[in-house]
Amino acid sequence: MVCLVEALILINTTSGVMDKVHEEVKNIKEVRKATKADGPHDIIAIVEIEAVGEIRDALMDKIRSIKGVKETTTNLIIG
Repeated sequence: MVCLVEALILINTTSGVMDKVHEEVKNIKEVRKATKADGPHDIIAIVEIEAVGEIRDALMDKIRSIKGVKETTTNLIIG
């Protein structure tokens, strides 16, 4: 049995591209759910991966390479 790791990724975008970035984030296979948000972050994504290292090595590269992503904050979900 594979134990999946969950993480919450908070994404800030440059002005005027939130909808486009949201659509691209939703299409990343590791993203279980992505939603636009009102508050300090533009998009919140919940991801499931098999190993913590996948966040840094693959997933963050995918998200940060989307044109319009300004910054991200990743929080591992524990418990």
